[in-house]
Amino acid sequence: MDMVKRVARTIPAMTDRVLSCSPRMRRWLLGVYWLALAVSTHWPKLQIVCPLPDVPIDKLLHAAAFGLLAALLIAAMGRRLYPLAVLIALAYAPLDEITQTLVQRTLDWGDTVAGLCGIILFAAMLWTPRKVSQPSSADGEQAADASGSAFVGHAVLVAAMTFISRLTGLLRDAVVLGVMGQQALSDAFFMAFQIPNLFRRLFGEGALSAAFIPHYTQLLKRDKAAARRFSLLCIGGLLTVTAAITLLGELALGAWLSRMAADHRWRLVVELTMAMLPYMPLICAAALAGSVLQVHRRFGPPAAAPILLNLGMIGFAWWAFQIGHDDEGVAWMMAAGVLCAGLMQLAWLSVLVVRHAGVSLGLAGTGAAVRSMMVMMLPMIIGLAVFQINTFMDSLIAYGLSTEDATAQLHLFGHSFDYPILSGAVAALNGAQRVYQFPLGVFAIAIATAIFPALAHAAATDDHQSYARMLRHGLRLSMFIGLPASMGLILLRVPLVQLFFEHGAFTHDDTLRTADIMACYAAGVWAYSTTHTLTRAFYARHDSRTPLRVSLAMVGLNLTLNLTLIWPLGAGGLALSTAICGSVQTVILILLLQRGGVQAVDRSVAGSWLRTLVLTALMSAAVGALAQMTNPLTTWQALGVVLGGVGVGAVVVLGGAWISGAPETRWLLRRKVES
Repeated sequence: MDMVKRVARTIPAMTDRVLSCSPRMRRWLLGVYWLALAVSTHWPKLQIVCPLPDVPIDKLLHAAAFGLLAALLIAAMGRRLYPLAVLIALAYAPLDEITQTLVQRTLDWGDTVAGLCGIILFAAMLWTPRKVSQPSSADGEQAADASGSAFVGHAVLVAAMTFISRLTGLLRDAVVLGVMGQQALSDAFFMAFQIPNLFRRLFGEGALSAAFIPHYTQLLKRDKAAARRFSLLCIGGLLTVTAAITLLGELALGAWLSRMAADHRWRLVVELTMAMLPYMPLICAAALAGSVLQVHRRFGPPAAAPILLNLGMIGFAWWAFQIGHDDEGVAWMMAAGVLCAGLMQLAWLSVLVVRHAGVSLGLAGTGAAVRSMMVMMLPMIIGLAVFQINTFMDSLIAYGLSTEDATAQLHLFGHSFDYPILSGAVAALNGAQRVYQFPLGVFAIAIATAIFPALAHAAATDDHQSYARMLRHGLRLSMFIGLPASMGLILLRVPLVQLFFEHGAFTHDDTLRTADIMACYAAGVWAYSTTHTLTRAFYARHDSRTPLRVSLAMVGLNLTLNLTLIWPLGAGGLALSTAICGSVQTVILILLLQRGGVQAVDRSVAGSWLRTLVLTALMSAAVGALAQMTNPLTTWQALGVVLGGVGVGAVVVLGGAWISGAPETRWLLRRKVES
């Protein structure tokens, strides 16, 4: 016990000593240690033998090594970014263990658990809570003044955190597909998991957040105490409303389940949905708390919060393996991990809201803002979430029109048809979505998330020139990243899917099936990217009706295309339908903005898009030639083709942009938008 106390006192002291070094020295120490840690954990056939057989020296060393990594990250990033440093360490621990299989080392999730425990222990010893105080006038002005000069820097931070989140999400889905493969059980799990996620996107990250940020920004400029009361009222009200929806949903699903046969194919979907539905109010409230932090220029924690969900599901899956559950048992354990992660996300972001925004009880001065926000939010529920609705519709149709028996017949309107797809389509769609949404979430959504408070501030101050300039910058960056990403995903679709998913029960035939679906989705990445920015441009001006009308038309078009293209193209037709709708929606939104007096696309934007198109064509020729050189049969070959393709593509696009004098590269490197 004395030794533990001495260690507990020594670690903060050592960290303070490191903090006294120059920032360059801290980063140098972190880099050297991280490299040494990665080399030692990946060294082939490295084993540590302890003379005392009852002492788990290997697990203790893992805990100490990864705990020290967390301490150095905190020292290098500073105590102000303490939560971000801890999340990076937590995300790296499972990634380090999984990548050890590439050097033919044994996968031991016990090492990961030990590392996570060490990180939590070291982080707890380095926790130095600050006294909560009300934001000063300067702080409030800084929070409210979400000027456009820094939104690219915020986008870079959001992109970095989203990169880690998407990476752990890929690992999470790789675990699910590696255990279950593409079969009816994996379809049931992904269907059930999409339902609470759909509500999260509708209420948490979608409509309510988009309506909340402009009103909170305006109120923060006028009355900071009222703004704090408004934020607390919205978070509490959302938690109450979504909890009530959850209760009604549980009752409705329970009634449906009671009338369902024991062997009905929808039974497991309903049971898993009932288990994960309570995640919805937790994550919706957490997402709104993240919106508060975004207005106060704290973009990192909300973007990093999904990492907790991915780690929770991976951890509970490992627990299920240790207990010896079958495939269905793993699905139930991962559902429990979803609920635990929701609790952790809400608790963590709530603490940060109290720290950065403060707490002020009461309702005075909030009535008008709440009413205005509700009027704006209702059409947004459909408007902003059309992409998620279309994606969920894909899964619903795929599950309803699939069968495990290739000889089965589908009976419709007195006629018999062959089923258009076999079971496993929902899992294939989910895997394809996970891969193509990786660059979409890392870059495109990061730009839209970071630009939204800036657009809202410009609209609130009637600064039309800044509003239009920031919108054009956002559209240029979205296309500069989105169009090359679309082509890169199409060209590298097979090695990408093979690298992430082809292991365990996931076969090479599953890889080819998922890759073809992903190519259809990827054709619209450029459109999804620009649509996120365009939609937020309308919402920043408190115009939610225009995107609503466009979204309703796109839902109808998507349903029509789904039921048409699924017969000749199978599940790929569902993905292609989503890409077509995204492209049409982008064009319509641009035309409506232009008609409304906002010059979203001027000569500079058109010239930038044309230059990006030429660079993408050059990149496609180079990457396409590389992809044809090798037929990836092993993980190493797939990794080589992916890294080579990404590297060649980046050199062609960035190098061509630099030679042609494109300003987009300077914006990203300087993290500042030029006027």
